Amino acid sequence: MPIMQSKRLTVLIISTSYPLWPGSVSGIFVKHLATALDAIVDVSVITPAERGIQHNPTLRPRVHAFRYAPDALQVLAHAPGGIPAAVAGHPWQLSLLPGLMLSMLLTCIWHGRKTEILFANWSIPGVMAALAGKLLRKPTVVTLRGEDANRATKRGLHRYLLSACMQMCDAVVVVSQALQRRLTDEYPQHAEKLHMIPNGVGEAFLALPLPKMQTDSLRLIFVGSLIPRKSVSTLIRALALLPLHHTLTIVGEGPEEDALRDLCDSLGLADRVTFLGQKHPEELPGLLAESDVLVLPSLSEGRPNVILEALAAGRAVVASDIDGNRELIGQDERGLLFPPGDVHALTDRLQRLDSSTLRVELGLAGRSYIENCELSWGHAARRYEALFRSLKAG
Repeated sequence: MPIMQSKRLTVLIISTSYPLWPGSVSGIFVKHLATALDAIVDVSVITPAERGIQHNPTLRPRVHAFRYAPDALQVLAHAPGGIPAAVAGHPWQLSLLPGLMLSMLLTCIWHGRKTEILFANWSIPGVMAALAGKLLRKPTVVTLRGEDANRATKRGLHRYLLSACMQMCDAVVVVSQALQRRLTDEYPQHAEKLHMIPNGVGEAFLALPLPKMQTDSLRLIFVGSLIPRKSVSTLIRALALLPLHHTLTIVGEGPEEDALRDLCDSLGLADRVTFLGQKHPEELPGLLAESDVLVLPSLSEGRPNVILEALAAGRAVVASDIDGNRELIGQDERGLLFPPGDVHALTDRLQRLDSSTLRVELGLAGRSYIENCELSWGHAARRYEALFRSLKAG
């Protein structure tokens, strides 16, 4: 008797960040997961529209960009740092949030009628998806990536949204053990809803040749949004204390760029720091291949994908000693940690990496960690599919 194949699930992904044009890095890790999921389930995505952008709705996964304001005002969701950074830089944009949430809810209901699972990313989409799911009687999953919980330590809208997600969603996925512990302590009544599924990393990073022994310049790289919590100024000030042949490449854009350029000029670093701006995600493996050390000096993070990518690439990592970073690096096992915001401690860690032997050892340990833990997008997608099927069966 032939073995019956399981019918492919239909999954609607809801996210406030998702790349709508080639080269955009808005929610790029959501797209990586969506693409991996689309190989095993039928995926469609809803996300806010972006000013002046006409996306191609025929591409896979299918994307529906919903309007929430006149085109000139559709500026809330896709800038570096997402909605929190947009509101912090331009407080008037908070007035756009009710329209975005209402439009998201209506779009969830409309497209949710034809899907079996509603899968949201972050708190705002989580609440809107949960409301739609209750109305449609469809299971709802939300993934929290750290910043939701970090912002919710204060009272206010963020706290309310996180609590509503925990209460209303059928399952809550977290990407780190630290976040799982924090939410278990904060919401013990919902602990059974929590599932830890780490993000993955692309195969292109694992395919890079491992770094060779070098004894000359130290080529540092930072990748991320140029926003206050990334604390790029700490890295620039540390570079000023390092030998002149050490250089820094900054990949990303954001509201702090002008201030960071001014800081480089004031410290006499203009010829040692290169601002590349935003780069297409496919260019990142090549940029890491031309670097010796990834530095992530953030003051807060979830479980940063850029560290996963650097580890897969076999590059040494220096990062601030915060939960998400520490979980990936260990106690100086696959990189070096320093107290957040401590310029002199960061300088010390970078000076230790003048040793090419240590850089190579850390790089080898990082790649082995990625391989041994099966931290690929395909593996993450299969774990999500299993969770979706368990909810549908229940």
